[in-house]
Amino acid sequence: MTTLTTPVPRAPFSNDLSLKTWLGGMRLLSAVMMFTGFGGLAALLAAQPVSAWPEVDLGMTRIPSSIALAGLFCAGMALDQWRHWQVKQLARRGWELLLTDRPEEAIRALQVARYGGSDDQRARSLHGLTLAWLRKGDYERALSLCEATTYAWGKGTATIRNTQAPALMATILALYGEQDDASKWVERIQRPMFDKTDHALLAQAVMLCREGKHLEAVKRIQRTAREDVPRMDEGAVAVIHAFARSRLGGQQVPLKPGCVMPRRPARASGYEYLAREWPELAAFLRGEESPACGA
Repeated sequence: MTTLTTPVPRAPFSNDLSLKTWLGGMRLLSAVMMFTGFGGLAALLAAQPVSAWPEVDLGMTRIPSSIALAGLFCAGMALDQWRHWQVKQLARRGWELLLTDRPEEAIRALQVARYGGSDDQRARSLHGLTLAWLRKGDYERALSLCEATTYAWGKGTATIRNTQAPALMATILALYGEQDDASKWVERIQRPMFDKTDHALLAQAVMLCREGKHLEAVKRIQRTAREDVPRMDEGAVAVIHAFARSRLGGQQVPLKPGCVMPRRPARASGYEYLAREWPELAAFLRGEESPACGA
């Protein structure tokens, strides 16, 4: 099992400050190659005689310029696909680092992927960056990035734009203590058809706790099966569940099988980002409250 002390193989180029420039150069080069070669490809598609085109001397042989230009176009396309593959690898590595609680390293990889890929890749990288900055406790930057993720990026990002980003906006605002704004973002969540994931769970649990409705928060969390909780939210939901139960004043609430179990983190620093603007939760994380009832 990977731990925070286990070295993680470095993503290719992920720590190279020139990578963003390098990928941008590849994007420009591939665009120039495709634009230049398009004339030759169009000529071939139009069935113009190859003999009508002057030949190009390649040293070892001579070929009609229309074929050379068509080859240039194909090479440009191949280069562009290779660039997209590199960006995809960086983005995938960034998410892996995020899942192993390495937000700083994830930011370096995702920041490059944000600028180097397609609209879909950029939107997914923005979403990952939002999560990474949230885990670093930088609510302001996380809100800014998350708001950008809600813009129209393309058909492939509808789930992020309409579901995941609004849920994340609501969570950040709820942690900030902005209950009214958080509620408005919860209302904007549009769950795709056949998607059973409870994207609003974390935001609503935080909102209920911050309103002092700890019993309602426990019931809200236990209403959702663990498999329907977003993977990135599961640890935070477990902590909020434990915190809510610790605030019940000795009132016993049976644990519902199958829900996210309450967990007081052994290492508070892993969840300090939740308590930046929440003194009661910060005290709980420091162990200054009684243990969670029934946990």
